[in-house]
Formats: sequence, C-alpha cells, structure tokens
Amino acid sequence: MGILQRSSASENNNSVLYLALLCLLYLLVTSNYLPTSFNSKNLVDTDETIFVEISKDGIATVEGFENTQVLNEIKSKYGLHQDLKSGDKITIKEKETLVSKLSARKRISLGIPIGLNSASFEDLKAIPGLGDELATRIIGYRASIGEFESIDELDNIEGIGKKKLAIIKKVGNLD
Repeated sequence: MGILQRSSASENNNSVLYLALLCLLYLLVTSNYLPTSFNSKNLVDTDETIFVEISKDGIATVEGFENTQVLNEIKSKYGLHQDLKSGDKITIKEKETLVSKLSARKRISLGIPIGLNSASFEDLKAIPGLGDELATRIIGYRASIGEFESIDELDNIEGIGKKKLAIIKKVGNLD
C-alpha cells in the first residue's frame, strides 16, 4: 500500500510541475510577442480620431478627438500655434505649455503607429520583440542608409526575421 501512495503523490507532483511550466511558457510567449490576430487598425481608427494627452498639475489624461474644432479650442486656450497630431502630449505648467510625444507604449496601445524613420531608441524598444540590441541595430542601419523607404528594408538587419518584421509592420509606419 505504501508503494501505491508514493506513486500517486509523485504523479501529482509531476502534474503540478507540468502545469507550472505551461503557465511559464504562456507568460513568456505573450509578454514578448503580440498575438497573431493583433491589428492596431482594428482597435481604433487613427485616421479619424486624434489622441492627445493633456497633463496638468501632475494629472494626465488621454483624450480622443474626432472634432477638429475642439482641438482648435484647446490650442487657443493654451496658446499653442502648432497643429496637434495623434500621439502628441501637452504638458501645462504654470507659465508655459509644452508639446511633446506620448511614450511609444501609449501610442502602440492606442493604435498610433511608431514612425520608424523618426523613432528614438526608447520608441523602438517599446515594439514587442525588440530589445536594446535590435533597437541599436535599427538606428545604426537608419543612420547609414538614411530614411527607410519600405518597412521591408528592416529584413536587412541581422536579428529581424519574418516574425519580428510582421510585428513591426503591425505597429509601425515610415513617418
């Protein structure tokens, strides 16, 4: 009877171990890659909605504007002269108003493409599957050839295969 009990306990331990390994595998896969069904164009229509973050008194909110009249009112209210584009961040301080870009992670989550020809090192690292090394290689390649004329040119960079190129195509553009 003691042998049967040991065998059963061993099988239970193995089952728990297999389940833990499956959970870990799932976590690794989902944290490094977007699902194959991910399509930023399906999440939001960035052609019609302009997403702008407004930060005042340490509180930041991202708002979506479909009406350019409302955007013009905001520009007028804060004394801005430049056009606001999707992915802009307005920081309102006591005596000045600054316009910068949203973080790449926020832009990706809103379906706003990352411009590969203007992306910073940090912007490139925010693209799923790209780390420090590939971001450095992309910037180096871009510096040597000039602006990308096609996203497919990224295939020339060591370490970017078909899977990573497919992800980059989903979240990037040539701006």
